[in-house]
Amino acid sequence: MNIPSDRFMIPCHLMGPHFSPCAASEKTGIQFYKQTEVGEIEHIGKRKTIAKAGHASFEPPLEFQQTENPYIGLFWMIDTLTEHIDVLRSCGADDIWIDLGVVSHLDVKLEFEPDFLMKLANLKIPFLISGYIDC
Repeated sequence: MNIPSDRFMIPCHLMGPHFSPCAASEKTGIQFYKQTEVGEIEHIGKRKTIAKAGHASFEPPLEFQQTENPYIGLFWMIDTLTEHIDVLRSCGADDIWIDLGVVSHLDVKLEFEPDFLMKLANLKIPFLISGYIDC
């Protein structure tokens, strides 16, 4: 696998009209860095609105992100979701996706092994990849 070691963001986002991030966190032990329960007041820009859906985001722990092998955090995410996806869905997470962000000052080549792709495919969730230029 080949990725230059610039900067990688590997958040997983969850959302659903009946999703409870609190219940999901209690049942799985996943620590969300951002979460909103259905009915909570949200600040969107300068506006306040009542959340019609619960949503949350989490990333691999720092020890899995700050390694020489950038795939370690991605493997952690896939393994964590494989272990907990049924519970997350039972807590109302209808939409779950991984959003890999790669920040680099050079061209980037991403290479994924077939075993990784099979694990990802078995989750049946979208996998987004975005590239950003670090000036």
